[in-house]
Amino acid sequence: MVLQQGINAPVWGTSKTNQELIISLAGNNISVKADQQGKWMAKLKPMKSGGPFRMIISSSGDSVIYNDVMVGEVWLASGQSNMQMILAAAKDADKEIQEASYPQIRFFTVGLNISRTPLDHVKGTWKLTNPENAKDFSAAAYFFSRELHLERKTPVGIISSSWGSTSSEAWTSGKSLATFPGLKDSVARYESLQEDWEELYRAFEAKERNPKTKPVFPKQKNYPTALYNAMIAPLVPYGIKGVIWYQGENNSSRAIQYRSLFPLLIADWRNQWDNQKLPFLFVQLANFRAANPQPVFADKWALLREAQSMALELPHTGMAVSIDIGDAKNIHPKNKQDVGKRLYLAASHIAYGTSLVYSGPMYKSMKVMDNKIELSFNHIGAGLMQKGTPLTAFEIAGADKKFHWAEATIDGNKIIVSSKNVSKPVAVRYAWSDNPAASLYNKEGLPASPFRTDDW
Repeated sequence: MVLQQGINAPVWGTSKTNQELIISLAGNNISVKADQQGKWMAKLKPMKSGGPFRMIISSSGDSVIYNDVMVGEVWLASGQSNMQMILAAAKDADKEIQEASYPQIRFFTVGLNISRTPLDHVKGTWKLTNPENAKDFSAAAYFFSRELHLERKTPVGIISSSWGSTSSEAWTSGKSLATFPGLKDSVARYESLQEDWEELYRAFEAKERNPKTKPVFPKQKNYPTALYNAMIAPLVPYGIKGVIWYQGENNSSRAIQYRSLFPLLIADWRNQWDNQKLPFLFVQLANFRAANPQPVFADKWALLREAQSMALELPHTGMAVSIDIGDAKNIHPKNKQDVGKRLYLAASHIAYGTSLVYSGPMYKSMKVMDNKIELSFNHIGAGLMQKGTPLTAFEIAGADKKFHWAEATIDGNKIIVSSKNVSKPVAVRYAWSDNPAASLYNKEGLPASPFRTDDW
């Protein structure tokens, strides 16, 4: 396993009632006594990166020994299918798997499960990174861990807990969702079920496979709290440095709701780990589907990306923009290498305090100048640049709210946008569609996030 360095990392378990135990690790001995239910928890003394160590948990008549324990950086990786997608399905998979030999990077993949109440255990084992094991690791999390390991020269532990086609509310606790108007009733109904939920789900799956019988329930893995209860709650309060998250596709039809639902999840997990500064880094949805020949006024994925970028208003958050590395024909783009790199760049600043340029340009403000609009940006790095000619994916509109493709030029650290079809412009949008021809970057090679200046 890997334990988080620099903190009082929790170690917990069960034993006989009121039993005295000693936890020994790297010369540190901690005594703890189990409660009347046999539950116990100890907090280790902060340790520096290193290992391997041996951890011994002993009582007067028994002991459990964990060999090959490393101390380093531990991250929780979660979300839906683009986080769950394994290395064997990524770009250059054969080469990447063959080269995946990093014994100081360890993965714990949480077994898929649902529950109507919080559980205290999960299925899974810690595995070393080698070609045999790595092929089944989360690709995005693996490339993130590799960057982290090589750059910071530290052991890395990834706890990977994700499931395809899942919604944000399924990953959020009942305590938090009880405060959310649109979902609190669903949570109450779910928690009040008297049946064994896991048995109920298996029965549902059996009936769903038989077309002659009607399923009892919809897809329960997306029921509010179902995945939090089974796949996140048992992990708390394992010592982690931060979270990497790739999810949103399943909430795209409710993008406006996601503006408050996603920050609720972030706040929820920070409360669960009792760490309001817990770094939370996420991937903005990649480009997907056929390109639109004309500007689209309302687009679900564009709105979801906007909701994701709004979450950056929360402190200690970072976003990896992937608007340029998607696949028009595949909702699971294979390029997870750049996803991992961009997540690590965000971590390098948010979690580790470096001054590296970690984000592409983010819209800051606009100024109307006669028949043109001047745009200003944050995170310009060494300067703005374009890939390809001309600068594409910009739209402009007047008070009639009709958008037209715009001519855009870089003017120092600004962008000037205009169109012969719009004499009195009032609004600009960039990359505002499922699959835009994104072309704006900073000179560090990081893409600009999609944006709009209006709120129509």
